[in-house]
Amino acid sequence: RNLEARGVTAEKIIVNPNGVDVERFRPGVGGVEARRELGLKETQVVAGFVGTFGPWHGVEKFAGAIKSIPAEMPVRFLLVGSGSLHTEVEKQLDDEVRAGRVIFTGSVNHERVPALLDACDILVAPHVPLADGSEFFGSPTKLFEYMAMGKAIVASRLGQIGEVLTDQETALLVEPGNVRELAAAIVKLVEADGLRRELGANAREVAEREFTWKHNAQRVLDAYRFLTGLQD
Repeated sequence: RNLEARGVTAEKIIVNPNGVDVERFRPGVGGVEARRELGLKETQVVAGFVGTFGPWHGVEKFAGAIKSIPAEMPVRFLLVGSGSLHTEVEKQLDDEVRAGRVIFTGSVNHERVPALLDACDILVAPHVPLADGSEFFGSPTKLFEYMAMGKAIVASRLGQIGEVLTDQETALLVEPGNVRELAAAIVKLVEADGLRRELGANAREVAEREFTWKHNAQRVLDAYRFLTGLQD
């Protein structure tokens, strides 16, 4: 729509979502070892966020949800990454860090990310609308990495995120920026091991079937052949 507003005809536009390497990002790639290193017990439910602590990634909303979840809930939180809001979010969760409910890792090498995702039971993508009011247009790579990990996902119903994920089938979708809904979805998954497993398995299946980098490349080739009139 942004391109069309600038005079580009719809026939020249192909929307191709990002993808994931489903061999690198898959269940059982080091989560047990990562939990041990982080001091997380195998029996604990872990909800994680991996990404940039930036304005539209919604990490401060995740922090608000964490603070609203009762301390007696059997869940710990893992926040991986850094960015402009990192200091603010750390300050917001200072009490939870001291209580051992929250762990910040800071920036990590991308090679480390699969194991950290595998260490989690719930993965959170709390994106929020763009501050200037323009339409959200992102295709977050971590969304597809989350799906490939076979873990339960809580995500904002926003832009392509709400198109790729299906509520109650491959994720629990919440209103963007709604801390109460975000917290409630996390609590629901903490209390429902079966639902976590079901959502995770479904998401992994969709990632393998539709969103590998091979699929991404094939969509480019198909579009090229269509637009140029070339045949196989």
